[in-house]
Amino acid sequence: MTVPPLHERFPSVLRPVLDDYLAQVDAYLPDLLASFYLVGSLALDGFNEKYSDIDFVAVLTRPVEPAEIDILREIHHRVEKTAPRWKLSGSYLLVGDLGHPKGEVTPRPYYHDSRMHPAGRFELNPITWWTLKNHGIALRGLEPQELPFEVDWQGLLAWTRQNLNTYWASWSRRVDGFLVLLTDWGIQWTVLGVLRQYYTLRENSITTKVKAGKYALECLPERWHRLVQEALNIRLGKKGSAYRWGLGRASEARHFLRYIIRTCNAGYKE
Repeated sequence: MTVPPLHERFPSVLRPVLDDYLAQVDAYLPDLLASFYLVGSLALDGFNEKYSDIDFVAVLTRPVEPAEIDILREIHHRVEKTAPRWKLSGSYLLVGDLGHPKGEVTPRPYYHDSRMHPAGRFELNPITWWTLKNHGIALRGLEPQELPFEVDWQGLLAWTRQNLNTYWASWSRRVDGFLVLLTDWGIQWTVLGVLRQYYTLRENSITTKVKAGKYALECLPERWHRLVQEALNIRLGKKGSAYRWGLGRASEARHFLRYIIRTCNAGYKE
């Protein structure tokens, strides 16, 4: 398989912010960054300029000192001030962390939602590892396929089922979850997010939110098509809504979330 040139693997509008970030890391923390990879929607060719973060995995040459975390925080803040439209989000890891369950990884620094966290296990899950290994975009360092870890697909499926029955199941009951569903952002994020899990369990593959939504329109009963299309329209920036009231749409989305969980549990048992 021929790998496309690097400049073709992500939108050109992101090049300045990524160049700025890497130049600042080199200037203020030389020799710290061993590798830097783009993952998430960028790696899966599903980046949405309105809703997507610039998801990354940074591999360091050594653990960072507290003072260096402060420097990383300042770098991120300067980059965001220069390019507020784009949001970097990711973890600073060591090569030995890659591919491991989060419980086996020492808490590491990560940056998300405009905050630098000194320690945590942010997005250390099989989906991240699979995307990195199979579709990651290397801006620096080894090609992802050469990284010293493998992803167990059955373990990934087991994690996906567990994620449905813990995180997503609790989201369907939480008051703050329902409040999020009253927003356009919440509808597209929830409906298309859980459909990515549905797609993975049915097709033994991983896809983007938009592709998962289009897939669902071909597979799910017609009663859910209006909601799925609504989520797709929001994600794709189309104006107007098929719903008269946001409260009714949110209620339907909550029922949909529970339906997808039940369907996956019934159809894809180990």
